[in-house]
Amino acid sequence: MTIKDKNQRVQINLDLSPELYETLNNVAQQLNGDMAEVLLKGIVLMQVAVEAKLNGKHLWITDENQTLETEIVGI
Repeated sequence: MTIKDKNQRVQINLDLSPELYETLNNVAQQLNGDMAEVLLKGIVLMQVAVEAKLNGKHLWITDENQTLETEIVGI
């Protein structure tokens, strides 16, 4: 399937576990947004992580002093 017009929308249905649904809802509330926004941002974040990995880079979480706290692996 190709989408010619970038403003065109495609609707999808998802089957989520109750736990994942609750997580999605909680994140949406924290962002003062909706579940679609959380999913879109999650996809963009995943795209960044995959592109970084393909370029030999790493995804890290640092504290305010730029001290490494967590490295995201398994992507």
